[in-house]
Amino acid sequence: MTTRVLRAARRSPAVSAALSFILPGLGQGVSGAVARGLLLALPVVALLVLAFAVLSQGTARAFSLLLQPSFLIGLIVLDAVLLMYRGAAIVDAYLLTKRLHGAGATPSQRNISVGVLAALLAATLSMHAVLGIIGVKTYVAVSSIFDPSGPIGGLGELPPASLDPNATQGAPTPTPAPTPVPPPPWSQDGRLNILLVGGDAGPGRFSLRTDTMILASVDIATGRAAFFGIPRNLINVPLPPESAKAFRCGCFPDLLNGLYVYAGQHPESFPGGSARGYLALQGAVSALAGVQVDGMLVVDLNGFVRLVNALGGININVPYAIYDSSYPLEDGSRDVRLYIRAGQQHMNGHLALAYARSRHQDDDYHRMARQQLVLLALRRAVNPCSLIPRLPELIDIAGQSLWSNFSIKDLPDLLALAQRVDTRRIGQFAFSPPAIPEYLNARGVAAAHAMVANAFSSSAASPAPSAATPMPGSSGSSSGC
Repeated sequence: MTTRVLRAARRSPAVSAALSFILPGLGQGVSGAVARGLLLALPVVALLVLAFAVLSQGTARAFSLLLQPSFLIGLIVLDAVLLMYRGAAIVDAYLLTKRLHGAGATPSQRNISVGVLAALLAATLSMHAVLGIIGVKTYVAVSSIFDPSGPIGGLGELPPASLDPNATQGAPTPTPAPTPVPPPPWSQDGRLNILLVGGDAGPGRFSLRTDTMILASVDIATGRAAFFGIPRNLINVPLPPESAKAFRCGCFPDLLNGLYVYAGQHPESFPGGSARGYLALQGAVSALAGVQVDGMLVVDLNGFVRLVNALGGININVPYAIYDSSYPLEDGSRDVRLYIRAGQQHMNGHLALAYARSRHQDDDYHRMARQQLVLLALRRAVNPCSLIPRLPELIDIAGQSLWSNFSIKDLPDLLALAQRVDTRRIGQFAFSPPAIPEYLNARGVAAAHAMVANAFSSSAASPAPSAATPMPGSSGSSSGC
């Protein structure tokens, strides 16, 4: 049977072209031009060796290398070269076999062969066009996410300043807007601290609302992690040294979720270029938590809906029922009645966002606990293999909805550390009363410092569940391929 197939392949230009479509040079070799086939196959062997060298560095480092802008440009150029190379190999196999063995073909056979050749070339063009589009989209998305000049959407239209200017220490002399602050280096204190910010955009709002703020801290040695919910209504949050002189108290004398907008209005007091609103928030959380926040990740919550839907939804073990008689839809069109029963629930993007945003039935502190449950569920839903078919959509979502001031060069270590985090052991905390009052004082700031500092100690390993301490979520971890 094998001999019969080989004989047919040697005599059919279409089959020879198809073999070189599968592996350049294979059709030439089967047709009898072995040396020519080996020569055409050498680039494929070289690419396989390169791919093995990249993958041998580990999944995290290999993936992060694929996201480096310079590497992506190289891949886009390589994709174009491969398109021409594979197309030439297919046509060469077809013409070679036709010249050697195709003299006795009938007109109908020649027409079929030409049709097969055209189909193979079209398939080759389509494959590399898709890869090229994915490469370009990934490059644009990465450049947007890790853009130190500012977050997605900029600062938006800002209203007149709402705080009393007399609250500052004198009227500052106007100066040109400073250059963007470079991404902060990794902390040397044995922890990775990331500020996660949800920008709640919507109709009629002049800017994103930073209502969702969570400090994620990971112990680098053990891979243990903890979430700290930061209420949006904290008042008198201390400011970092570079902006502490903006107010006499050295703090922000208004709700914390207003700092983003205020900093955007006052470039003379808050450095960071167009990213100064988020960087001011990062600095304030650093001062409040008593740790260096190494970087931040900002997500537009409308993009969060698309992300959850792209993942096929998330599973959450809801600890108590949620009822909201007037939950505002994210498009601002109307209020609806929201009811989510207790127990295991599979949620699409809109329901997951509603579960994280609703606060009419309880308060911001319970909402923070729900937001942490959503983050854990989102982490468990990520399965690299199942995401491959939706890669273009996920790249679009990321490019339009995420921003980080980490350097893209940090990705290998960040991803390697993320792989070591066990989602079943993430502690969940919140800066909430009575230990940390809404109207902050020195004692409250000291309590926040202690909570963060002791999060991984044995005494904090299994605290009693409450609004201010770790709360139970569903167990499990994300599965691999």
